[in-house]
Amino acid sequence: MSTPIFRILFFWLSSLSCLLGQQEDFFRKYAGPIPGKVHYLTGVNPKEISLRGVDASKGIIYGAIKMDGKFLGMELELRGLAKQNIKGFEFTGFQQSITNPLLSKEQLASAKVQKRDKITLARLMQSLENEQYNMPVIDAVRPTIYKLMLFLPMSPDTFLIHGPCLTFVKALVELEQYSEAFYVLSRLNLSQLDDFGYREFSDSALDLAGKMIQANPKSAKVSLALLKRVSIRDDSGDHEAYLRLANSLRQQGLYKEAIDEYARLSPVVQKSAKSPFKTILKIWPIYCYIKNYELYSAYAARDKRYAPYASQYFNAAKQGIETLDKTPPSRQTNEYSLYKLVRALVRVQFARRYEAGGDKVNADKYYRQSVVEVTEGIVSARVGLDWLPESLLMAGDAYEKLEQVEAAKNVYEQVTRFFPGSKWETVSRKRMEAL
Repeated sequence: MSTPIFRILFFWLSSLSCLLGQQEDFFRKYAGPIPGKVHYLTGVNPKEISLRGVDASKGIIYGAIKMDGKFLGMELELRGLAKQNIKGFEFTGFQQSITNPLLSKEQLASAKVQKRDKITLARLMQSLENEQYNMPVIDAVRPTIYKLMLFLPMSPDTFLIHGPCLTFVKALVELEQYSEAFYVLSRLNLSQLDDFGYREFSDSALDLAGKMIQANPKSAKVSLALLKRVSIRDDSGDHEAYLRLANSLRQQGLYKEAIDEYARLSPVVQKSAKSPFKTILKIWPIYCYIKNYELYSAYAARDKRYAPYASQYFNAAKQGIETLDKTPPSRQTNEYSLYKLVRALVRVQFARRYEAGGDKVNADKYYRQSVVEVTEGIVSARVGLDWLPESLLMAGDAYEKLEQVEAAKNVYEQVTRFFPGSKWETVSRKRMEAL
């Protein structure tokens, strides 16, 4: 059954094809009835049924029940099955046998396909559940799964098909079939699935959005459209997953988008009694304000119309630091070194302002302050923190500005030693060569 929301999403997603690639409409391609049984509460043996669709907005299940060897059309109330003496439905299509999709072309061509070369859809689904992901299996089960997914608005208490559909979605994400995974997840009622006890669909949406952004930063807006449909619960696992995604935006240089997602997550986290992310969600937005200030100040150097935006971000960073200074993180926490990094970043910006105005005395003053700040953070930091290399590079850059060449070289050598094979090592080696 085609519902208005499905039609709206179809047109919306079509407009995004330039970013995600053209995606075939599998829901339309594989539309059709599915085989099953209807089980009754009392007095009646299970009967064979052909389920044709569900219209959640009207609350109707469409199907045909086998009576005296013939299928007779019927309509059932989605939310009143018990009143109709119906316990639930069973999908029987997984018992269908098909040619094993894992056979090679040579195996298929060498002889006529034998019975031993057949495999049930149930066994193929079991291989995906066991995380044995491969595209031939996806291709083989796809027609069945797309039919089943149209019945996800039905409660798992009455039609237990949510698990196989979730397995299929997870497989798409793991196989990096991002376009199709997005196509599927953007059509599902994630909130309803949460209520059904299948939060993993929302988790897959979070995972997908992060991977799409990392694979192609231009897909950020598309990914965020999906992200908006994911509800954030008062759960530390949710907080961590959402924070990871916001961080991926930041790491891609999408600072405005990252700020928006930190802002969405922060109120939920601050209300949580147990979340460990309260402090870091106060610091990362300040970092993003500074980075956006750097971007817009560069734009303003060429076009003065950008100057007000640069000022807004710089003022937001200063205000954020002033607020954070009232209750700074403890020296024993990981957040302390990040706190010191953003303090150093602000001081570097003051130094650059004075430097641009020809005031070397004040410029050097703020460069020295930035070194003190970032060094205090480095001393308390552990190697695994993802902001540590930037802290070290900042210290090296400040030493260069202060014409302390040997100190700068020592810092860059530390980066090459502790972060081999990273972009940070590349930057450090270039700076050492320049010195």
